[in-house]
Amino acid sequence: MAQEPFFVGWQEGPPQISRRQLLAAGAGLVAGSGALGAGLGAVSPAPGPGVWDQGKKVAVTGTIYPEPYLHLLTEDLGYGLRPVFLVGPGKDRIHVRPALTFTGAAVTGTLIERGEHAMMAVEGVYPDPAPGRVRAGPEKDLGDAVLTGEILDAKCWFGAMRPGHGKTHKACAALCARGGLPLAFAETGRCANGKAALLLLDERGRAFGPQIIPFVADAVMIRGRIFEVAGLRQVRVALEDVVRL
Repeated sequence: MAQEPFFVGWQEGPPQISRRQLLAAGAGLVAGSGALGAGLGAVSPAPGPGVWDQGKKVAVTGTIYPEPYLHLLTEDLGYGLRPVFLVGPGKDRIHVRPALTFTGAAVTGTLIERGEHAMMAVEGVYPDPAPGRVRAGPEKDLGDAVLTGEILDAKCWFGAMRPGHGKTHKACAALCARGGLPLAFAETGRCANGKAALLLLDERGRAFGPQIIPFVADAVMIRGRIFEVAGLRQVRVALEDVVRL
């Protein structure tokens, strides 16, 4: 049988570790952990410049349009005429009374902003006591395009989550898409650092149904046509022209 070591009570024990040695080892572990964290942070992808200040309540006035996604067209936020998408506080869309659409309205809630893009987590929608109807004007046809990039759920990418793109965000993006929230498209290399994205719509200029969900947060190539409406660019794409890379 193999000889196994055993304890002998009268023999001298192992050398004792001093308090100074323990303190030095602890300090080394702390310094090493800090250096490791800094290194991982340096090589991690940037979360993007989106902001959602949930502690700052705002009121914005304009005209509410139900299509292609519920939005308020306003001039209150700078950048001139600007659409602000209206969503719930979670991964769900909201509905407003038909009497409040296509007319002056005041919307309260918290803003989610990334560059010129804006969205509001809505708390209330009210008739504007001094309405001045804001109109989008004619759309501009900017021609055909073939683009590679990622289909994003706009709420997270605008600033509700950081980062709001990539494989780690796929499950969340699918839930937002299933809840009817706006979808966007960012070209390769602009998902993290870019401040501009294209609103993603089907070839008729309408919101996609659930058939687009399997492509969300994946690298894809799309072939479509770009339009500009109220200062916001959108790309209209048939489902068969969305190809996973």
